[in-house]
Parts: sequence; C-alpha cells; structure tokens
Amino acid sequence: MTYFCFSHWCSRSMKILFLITFFSLRGISVGSVTLSAEETTLSSQNTLIERQHQLGFIVVTPQGPQDGGDFGPNTPGTNTSGLQEAFDLAKRTTQDVYIVGGNLTHGENQGVVYFLDETLRIPWMQDFRIDGGEYVIQYRPTHGDAITIDSAMSCNYKFGIISSNSDGPVFRIKPASEGPDRFQVFTTTQIHINALVGGGGAWLGGEAFNNELDQRHDWKGIGLLFDGSTGSINDNKFTVMEIVGCDTAMLLKGRCSNNWIDAPFLHLSRTSLQLGTADDHEFVTHNRIRAAMDSQGIAKATGASIFGSGNILELTSAQTSPGRDLVWEAPAQENLVLTSRLNNGITNNALKPTNRVVAAKSAGFTVATPNIPLPGETITNRESTTIEIMITKPGQITSWTLTDTEGESLIFNTTWQAGQSIRLAPGESLTLQYQQKPDWKWRSNL
Repeated sequence: MTYFCFSHWCSRSMKILFLITFFSLRGISVGSVTLSAEETTLSSQNTLIERQHQLGFIVVTPQGPQDGGDFGPNTPGTNTSGLQEAFDLAKRTTQDVYIVGGNLTHGENQGVVYFLDETLRIPWMQDFRIDGGEYVIQYRPTHGDAITIDSAMSCNYKFGIISSNSDGPVFRIKPASEGPDRFQVFTTTQIHINALVGGGGAWLGGEAFNNELDQRHDWKGIGLLFDGSTGSINDNKFTVMEIVGCDTAMLLKGRCSNNWIDAPFLHLSRTSLQLGTADDHEFVTHNRIRAAMDSQGIAKATGASIFGSGNILELTSAQTSPGRDLVWEAPAQENLVLTSRLNNGITNNALKPTNRVVAAKSAGFTVATPNIPLPGETITNRESTTIEIMITKPGQITSWTLTDTEGESLIFNTTWQAGQSIRLAPGESLTLQYQQKPDWKWRSNL
C-alpha cells in the first residue's frame, strides 16, 4: 500500500508541480478563471455542505470558511485548519461535526489535507458524533500529541488518516475532565480510524518511495495510546485499520478494561502491541483485541508484550525477533491468545505462568521435554498450552503430587505405567517421589 509521508513529499514546489500536472491532464489552463472540473467539484461540495447543515452538523471543509464550510484552513488565527474551532463550537452548541474529505487519485485529485501546528484537543463530550469523508490530518511539530481526546460517553467518532512528524502519540485517549455525572471516564463510545502514521513514517527506508529497510532509522512515537492514568477507559469499541511507523503501534496503560479493539494491520513498528506496564498491569484487564502484526524486519522487534491479565487476544505475527512474537511479561496471568501464526516463538517471563495460547496448528512433540526432577522437587508447566506428559519408562515411583494454579494439591500413592498420560495445564505443577528414575515425553495437547 502506498502512503504519502507529508513531512518528506508535501513541499511547496511539489504541490505546484502536482497542480500543474493535474490541470494539464484535465485540459484546464492554469490560472483560468472558469474551470469546469473545479465548478463540478465545488457544486458537489456545496450540495454536501448544505446537506450536512440540514442535518445539524458543524462542517469543516478543505478551504473553509471560504468554500462554504463553517471552518477550515482559512479560519482566522487557526493553528489546526479550523478543527479546534469546530470542536469548541460544538461543545457550546451541542452540535455534531462533519469533516469533508476527498479521494486521492494519482494524476486526478490531490486529496484533502488538514494541517495541525498544535495538538488538536477534543473536549469532554456526551452523545456526540464526528463524521466525514476520507482525509489526512497532518501534525507538523516534532514533539507532542497530534490529537488528544478527553472524557466521552455514548459518542461515535469517525476519522480518516492521521499522520504525525512527532515523537509523541499520534492519537491519545485520556479522560481527564469530569462529566455531568462527575466521572472522569471514556465509555460506551465507538471510534473508527482509517490509519495512524507515526513519526517514523510509512516507508521502510524512512523516506518517501524508499522501500529498502534502514535499520538505523528512528521508528518513534506511539500510534494509538489508551491513557487511563487519570480516568477509566472501559466498555468501548475501537477500529483502527492500520498503524505504521511507530516505536509502539498500540499501548494500553492505566485503567483500561473491557474494550473491544480491531486492528487489522499493525506494521513497521518496533513493538506492535503492549498491554499494560509494570506499574499498572492489574488495571489492564478483560480487553478483547484482534490484530495482525508485522514488524517487517526491524531489529529487536516485538509483536505483543503483555503485562495485563484476563485479556482475550486474536493475534498473528510476522518478521519479529526470535522468541518475540509474543512476550508474557512478569505480571501477566490468565490471558488467552488465539492464533494461526506465531512462528518466531514465545518468551514466557510470567511469574504465574497461567497464560494460554490456542493455535490453529498444534506444536505436538516439538515442545521442549524437560529433564525428570530430583525426588521431592517440583516442575511447573511454563508452556502456554496444556501439556500431555507421556510416560515412556515407569521407573519406580512411590508417590506423585499434582498441584493446580490455585495451590490445591492431589497426592497419588501409586506407581506409573508405560503409556500412561498426565495432563498439566499452564501453571500447574508436578512433584515426584521415586526410587528409580522414570522417563517421559512432553506433548502439546492443543
């Protein structure tokens, strides 16, 4: 997929060249007063604006307010192409906001770009809607957030492509203000985003049209940041079709629970997905996330890094570092991952290894078989799958103890038989007492 990294290509000279080419291809004289194609476009846009006005929207347009929109790049004194002014007015008047877009067709249409020279701050809203066409919002500073959304309840937000030159988040959700019910919360709200492009850009080489990976390039910023440090983010539905060019594509931290998140393409980022941190892992719980992750060969890249608990994840991963498709961090527990592809492997640092992976293809006998422990020593299943322990030599067992993940034990004062099987779920353990050492083979049971 081709992206336009505006920090590199959208110079004044290239704009002029594009426009000259555009007009020439359409048979239009540059500088002409009457342009049939332009008239057609304006007529269509005026119809759209009028229709949205009739529906009660505040309308932001590509050349607003000069082209009939309420706000736009020509709004006096704006640093946000009229977007901040539109949201501030909507807060006062209880109206919804419509952002006009337009398709980008090579040699035909330039597309619509709204530039930000400061952070766009969407205030606390309830029962509020953002709608619109497809467009690019381009954040030009090298530091700070491109867009920050405050508390929200029962809202519906639709955005196009949001691109940033910054080392900060492209899109931050941070409930900080109290609503009418005195809660600082982002809840029961739906967001749909076409794409988030981080400060590292969308090209493998770090520059437009350079598709050869540069390992020295700085993949920076966070694509989508769920920041629950000041208020809870819970019970929402998020769809972001693509996140690219970041240090971390998606990060959930603070109080984030029971959010449903679809992210079909997280790529060209050093870490694709991080759930929680060492400091807030107990609050990042019961989220449902579907994501395809592809680091595209970036060195020391990680697919998913999981600190939280009780989350259900449907993941695939590609081109990460060995053992880094999925990393269970120390606090992670009772998470479930469904996958058809984690070929680069899993690293399990969990202190309580109760996380599970259900794969489309069973690992079978490829899981590592550990050595028989010494009498009285305990061995724990640290695989992310239920293990079937198959007894190949019974030895002389005098007793053995099975302990579940809650510490409850069951003691068997009996011997083993060749061909016998014992099941260990993730985090369960086994203690043996024997006079003659037995032998076994471990097999993934899922």
